Order: sequence, then C-alpha cells, then structure tokens
Amino acid sequence: MLLLRLARLLTPLLTLSAWLGLYSTVHALDYYEITNPRFTPLRVAVAMQPATSVKGLFVQSVFQSNLEQTLFFTVEESDSEAPAASPPEAPAFRLHLRVSREKPWLAFFVLRESGHEKPILEGQLEQRTGRSLRDLGRLLADRFTKATLGFPGLSFSKIAYTAQARGSRKNIMLTSYDGTQQKRFSYNLGSNNFASWDPAGKQLLYTTLTRSSAQIQLQHVDRYRAHILEFQELDRRTQPLAGSWSPDGHGLLLALMRQGSSDLYQYTFESGTLTPLVTWRSLETSPVWSPDGSRIAFVSDSARNREPQIHLYDPRTKRSERVTYKGRYNSSPRWSPDGRMLAYEGRRKGVFQIFKYDLLRRRHQQLTFGRYNSQQPDWAPNGRQLVFSSRKTGVTKLYYISAHGGPMARVTTSPPAVVETQPAWTH
Repeated sequence: MLLLRLARLLTPLLTLSAWLGLYSTVHALDYYEITNPRFTPLRVAVAMQPATSVKGLFVQSVFQSNLEQTLFFTVEESDSEAPAASPPEAPAFRLHLRVSREKPWLAFFVLRESGHEKPILEGQLEQRTGRSLRDLGRLLADRFTKATLGFPGLSFSKIAYTAQARGSRKNIMLTSYDGTQQKRFSYNLGSNNFASWDPAGKQLLYTTLTRSSAQIQLQHVDRYRAHILEFQELDRRTQPLAGSWSPDGHGLLLALMRQGSSDLYQYTFESGTLTPLVTWRSLETSPVWSPDGSRIAFVSDSARNREPQIHLYDPRTKRSERVTYKGRYNSSPRWSPDGRMLAYEGRRKGVFQIFKYDLLRRRHQQLTFGRYNSQQPDWAPNGRQLVFSSRKTGVTKLYYISAHGGPMARVTTSPPAVVETQPAWTH
C-alpha cells in the first residue's frame, strides 16, 4: 500500500510563485495511508488575526471550501491565544492567517505541524492584477496541499457538465472546484451534452441535438457563441454523436451514427478530413485518446448486442484489445493523467458502480458500493480524485471521490430538481 510520508527534513526548499516568493520546508510528520479508502481526513486548525477581519474570514472560507474538497482535510476555527491541545485531541496542522485591510490585499500565513514550532510553510500572497480576493484563498489551499501532500492542488481547475432542470433542455454548465461558482456555458435552442476539454483548457467540444440533427460545437471558455463544425464528407443520414480531443489539440475523435451503426473516426482540423478508425458492424462509442496518443479507449457491443464492453485500439498497428469481461455493461472509459489507469462505469447486480483499471497489472478495482447508480467518471488533473454523477440522493448530482475509493462529497449546491450528468474536468 502506498504510504504518504510527511516527515520533517532539514533542507529548506525555496519556492517561487508567480505571485510571491514563498519560503517553505519540505515537511516531515508521520506516515498517513491516504490510499486507504477508510482514511480519516486530517484536522486543520485556522487562527485568523484579527478574528473579526471580514476580508480575512472570506479568504479563510475560500481556503476551507477548496481544501476540504480534496477529501484529505477538515478545517476548523481556532483561537490563536488558546493553549495547544495535546495528542490525540490536537489537530494535525495549525495555520495562522492575517489579511491586510487595504488594497492590494495581502495574505500573511504560517503553517505548522501541531507540536512543532518550526514552520512547514510561511510567506505572503499578493492580489496581483487580474486576480481576486477569492484567488488568495484558492492559492493558499493549493500551497497547503503541495506542502503537506506533495502533489498539486486543484483550486483553479474547472468542471464542465450537463445540467437539466425539470421541463427544460440540457445545457453545458461550468463549476469551480469548490462548487461555489457556477455559470451557464451553452446558449442555443438544442439539447447539449458530452462536453470535452481541449488540452489547454481553453475550449470545449460538445454535442447539440435538435429535432432534425446532431451538431458538434466548439466554444471558447470566455465566449458565449459557439462554432459549428461542418463535415463536408457526411451526408444527412450520418450524424455525429460525440467527440473528444486529441492530446496535441490538432484533431478530434468522433463517433458517427449511420443507419443504426456507430463507427469511430479521426478528424484533423488542418485538413478538415475524416479518417475511419474502427468500423465494425456493431456500435462503437465514447472514444478517448490516451495522454501520450498511443492508444484509444472506446466502447463496443461487438461481443454481444446491447452489452457494451471497453476496448483499446492501437492506431499504429490497427489492433484492438478487449479490457472488460466481468458484467454485461461497462462504459464511459476515461484515462488517468499519467495514462496508467482507466476509470469507467460498470453495472453489477443491476446497479452502476465506478471502477478503475490498472493497465500494467491488468487489475480492476471497484470504488463505489452504494445501492444507487454512480456513472460517468472523469479524472482530476493531478490524478488524485474522480468526479462522477450519482443518484445517491434520488436525483443525479455530481460527486467527488478519492482515486482510491472512500467517502463521496457533493460538487455543487444546485437545487434538488436539477439533474447533473457527464462531468468533464480540465486537464
């Protein structure tokens, strides 16, 4: 089992951020089994100075909402003048925070392991041009995550998903990592689904369905108007179902439906041409490139009609390999950022669950176990979490879970009547 070592080393590490130089020490604490699904989140006590600072409390709330979404920490308020508690009652970490009263806002902080005086991380963050006070809390959460866990935080990442209120069409929405900021992204008269980020996180690809056709749309994250892709080689009887980006951003993978059969094609932006990849007599859908571009994961019911399974296709050798055998329905494959894992949904005993597949060890691991459907997983950019849709509360909503399994956490705070599906995390 992988163990996270948080141990105090003597060599100081100087980190320079785009905002400010931060002096930190590579930290040493104990061994925490963060890969254990029963891992208990570590307590973090935050002492604000002064305790009534409105700006400071806002930064603290943003810090808390983003840090707790990692599922590794729980944040609590602390009195800086109160005597430190003794183990095991003491929190794992103590953060002292002070925010300036005037612009440009400055956040001064000192992070310590409980029971130790030497800081793990200390410094100040400045609100630079184009940044908000909220960004100070996000940056602090990411600095905390990196200093204690050793991997990048996710506070500035975004998730695109499909939302549908009762009696309305499906629309693409964007949400912040902590779920506190959401906005509508698609504006058209169709039903929108299957969002896919470009490698740079600047554009979204999605499918718009109308009564008479299906269209592939490309839209920049800062614009309200989308560009419809035109495929000159297709007749009216062939419709694009969904697509995903190539790792280099120069093309797309598309599933094209014609006369009850769906095949996989590669589309190149420069030439505007479609190249057939998998054209079996069965249904092939959900194509996604591996991060290095060497393989394509997709879904096919070639083995048995209406019983989809996950396959891998090598464009160089034109050979395919079936990955899933257990269960009659396995779908929605997504590559981990390092290309070593596939996350997917599988139906077991009539209920959809989230699984991951280790390609090197050829081992499947079930991550969810509820009596409700959990589907459509996607990986966090740091590979430490998954986002997926689940009917845990009776209505399909978005949830986070550790890449090793464990408790689930809601992503958004949308009204109960809004259905949330098909999440896609920025790369």
